[in-house]
Amino acid sequence: MITLSDFIKELRVSGAYSFTVRQAVAALNSSPAHVIAAAYRLKKKGELMSPAKGLYCVIPPEFSHQGSLPATLLVPILMNHWGVRYYVGLLSAATYHGATHQKIGVFQVVTNKQLPRELVFGEVRIDCIYKKNIESVPVQNVVVSVGYLCVSTPEATAMDLLLYPHRCGGLNHIATVLSELVEVLDPKKILALAKKNASEKAWVQRLGYLLESIDSVEPDIQEKNIKSLKMYVQKQNMRYLPLATELRTDGFVRNKQWMIIENTSIESDL
Repeated sequence: MITLSDFIKELRVSGAYSFTVRQAVAALNSSPAHVIAAAYRLKKKGELMSPAKGLYCVIPPEFSHQGSLPATLLVPILMNHWGVRYYVGLLSAATYHGATHQKIGVFQVVTNKQLPRELVFGEVRIDCIYKKNIESVPVQNVVVSVGYLCVSTPEATAMDLLLYPHRCGGLNHIATVLSELVEVLDPKKILALAKKNASEKAWVQRLGYLLESIDSVEPDIQEKNIKSLKMYVQKQNMRYLPLATELRTDGFVRNKQWMIIENTSIESDL
């Protein structure tokens, strides 16, 4: 008679890391109670985890020290199980585009459904950001061993950094990330994204201002993006907005090119 351990070995041979109670019941020709009991014993041994009801993930020996699959494997499994549309975003997405100067302790994903702000599995922490119009964000697929990991494009990553600065360590941290990210930004794609998300204009102003405030290893690309954004801003009916939304605005210089109230200074770590 096939056991749950035998079933798991077959899964791993096929390259899979997860299964549902229903799948195990069918494979073992058993009952849900029997499968859950067997899975509980393997969980106690650190060989299985259950990140969602009815879902189990195999924890190979190389990941046993963190008590979970890494987020790069767990996120696509979990989001597919829940039927949630997602993409890896913000600082986590920036690392896929070469901005690796500063690591973060959480894996950031943007979802089309409201999930708990933080999901914790062993040492793995997943930061969930809800975004209603997620379908308008351009993404790309990164191949991982469980299939594909959906990641925001460099341009969409830059946008999100400015839309959610409080989730990214603040403007100085964002400036540091942009100084590395800028070399893969496409001015035409930035402009297309700005036009597509015309209802959210503030990020365009702040992005242009920050790009003009930082040094980068690709000044030509940096300048092309600045020029493109500047022309866009000048053609829009923009209003003055603070660089830092959490700080007071009275008495500070107003930048006419970007329509920015300079109520803080920018200091990149690079």
